[in-house]
Amino acid sequence: MKKIYFLVIISILVFSKPVLAQFEGKKFLSGSAQIDFGNNNPEMSQSTNGYSAGINVNLGKFKTNTRASGWNLAGSIGGQKAFYQTFTNGSQVNWEKSGINLVGAQIGKFWQFYKHFNEKVGVFAGPGVNATYQNTRSYEPVLEGQYLTEIKSNSIGLALGVSAGIYYRLSEKWWIDGSIGFSSPVNINYSITDRKSTGDFEDFRSKSMSYSLTPSFTFPSVSFGVRYFYNR
Repeated sequence: MKKIYFLVIISILVFSKPVLAQFEGKKFLSGSAQIDFGNNNPEMSQSTNGYSAGINVNLGKFKTNTRASGWNLAGSIGGQKAFYQTFTNGSQVNWEKSGINLVGAQIGKFWQFYKHFNEKVGVFAGPGVNATYQNTRSYEPVLEGQYLTEIKSNSIGLALGVSAGIYYRLSEKWWIDGSIGFSSPVNINYSITDRKSTGDFEDFRSKSMSYSLTPSFTFPSVSFGVRYFYNR
């Protein structure tokens, strides 16, 4: 009888399908993109419109079945068409400003730890560190609307964060994954801002450095992307 039980156990171990897929050594490429458009059409003034777009790409590898790490690359761009009014010597001057007003880039390193519930679904979370660059441009009336000031800013930053996500396995090569929350407790930023006006108002440059410690978690924060696995 013991021999029969032993043979049954061996048969189960040999012929049964594993509950979880094996990910160790697999490399992946994942990404997401977004495009937003906005329009404001008030009754008493001319309409304004804007757009923004961003892309995020992760290059990673599973070190073990439940641990992965890799690099994050991201970029963003935005633009706007807007109208402003200034009053010089009692006369109204209308300004139309359009074009790109935001360009950003990011590179970072991430570490992810996984909990696989079955062959299809799992969750992951882990820390990351990101270096960022951003260039922005905006306009602002000053001195009771006498001048229109162009504000250009260049900033670089370093952020330490934690993020969490979920995945659904479509096939051996493809996943759908999504963010479900994030935290960015440490941020350091250095910026240089130039202000240039349309009249005799003095131009000037300012420099600033800021940091923040905000150990709060934003949940939920939902976004979806795709992940592709390539040769081991």
